Amino acid sequence: MAISIKVLLFASAREAAGNISETSLTLIEGANTATFRKVMAENYPNLSSLVMDEDCLTLALNEEYVQTGEVINLKEGDTIALIPPISGG
Repeated sequence: MAISIKVLLFASAREAAGNISETSLTLIEGANTATFRKVMAENYPNLSSLVMDEDCLTLALNEEYVQTGEVINLKEGDTIALIPPISGG
């Protein structure tokens, strides 16, 4: 069985994915945030180096940050935001 999740992309993550700000992704049931990163890297090769680097790209699952190294199981209807580093001055 599969689950569908919503993916929100911001800043450099959006640009690397071809300027899309929102998409949906179908994953196998039992998928987790690590699986999500791998599938996103496969589906969006230009996003691969960013999405696979936990120190560079933060995930937010249902509006809650996922801590570096933390692996969380996903379920139908979840929303994951890809949040790259923010710079400014």
